[in-house]
Amino acid sequence: MQISWFNRLKEIFSYLLTTGIIITTLFCLGGYWEKGIIFELISHFKVQYFVISLILLFCLSIIGKKRFLLISTFCTIINLTPILPWYIYQNGISQETPNLRILIYNLYGGKNYQYSQITKMVRAENPDIAIFLEPTNTWIQNLQTLSDLLPYSINSISQSTHGIIAIYTKFPLNYYSIKFFAPNRPTIISEFNINQKVINLIATHPTIPIKRNTFKKRNQILEELAKYIQKLKDPVILAGDVNTTMWSPYYQKLERETGLRNSRLGFGILPTWPAKKIGNSIVFYILSRFFQIPIDHCLISSEIKVVNVETKANLSSELGSDHIPLITDLFISK
Repeated sequence: MQISWFNRLKEIFSYLLTTGIIITTLFCLGGYWEKGIIFELISHFKVQYFVISLILLFCLSIIGKKRFLLISTFCTIINLTPILPWYIYQNGISQETPNLRILIYNLYGGKNYQYSQITKMVRAENPDIAIFLEPTNTWIQNLQTLSDLLPYSINSISQSTHGIIAIYTKFPLNYYSIKFFAPNRPTIISEFNINQKVINLIATHPTIPIKRNTFKKRNQILEELAKYIQKLKDPVILAGDVNTTMWSPYYQKLERETGLRNSRLGFGILPTWPAKKIGNSIVFYILSRFFQIPIDHCLISSEIKVVNVETKANLSSELGSDHIPLITDLFISK
């Protein structure tokens, strides 16, 4: 009698664990559907779906119900497929010495006052191009102390109150303009030369897609960016806080239409948000770490090779932003 109840309990738990794994798989697959804000939001957590399904699969393997184990293993493999390519060596990776280092960092400007810590970090990383999102007037003043390292700069602070962008570079810019692919949301378009090649550098910061109007505006910016990039003849670097992950159908549409690829491909997921714990509770701290996602990106043309991509997650608590700096080392041949 006791054995019968024990077997019944094992079967119930097997059902529950398998159902949990199937649900994570449905969420994983549902995120590919380009059908509105809800599906957009669930698309970002592919890593989390895999981790949860893997934990549930481990628990299921202990119980030992084989018919459930087969279904759950298949579902867990489905959850793994969107993640695995980001850790596999890609053709666009080069072993050459990099000749272009790009730093992308959302300063969280109005709520971040770690001026000296961030300028110290920039000097230590020594980028050729530094792209800052959300700088304030005070931040612009403090970043001017980097003029000996990055003597050329442009920003959109005089033309917009939202989504402000600043670029600091070692290279003189052949050309730059500030375009608005959506109202009051600037994108900086620029050109520079390296190894006798003209490179189009586009720095952008679309709206946060958590409301229907900002979701629509973010998608409009991505669509207009794609149209603009399609007309360019020279290699392109598109960088910034894009406010979406690589698994979003709207992001994937941008890649398809432009032919750009994400520079982190082959180097891992490298999440960049959120950097700070939410609240003072240890529970919120764990949740903020578990739900980190990659929303800062450096997308590049096929002619450009990637040497290394990394984040400065170890410094994020000192830098005061809710984002983590993303650093990309590229090689551009003659």
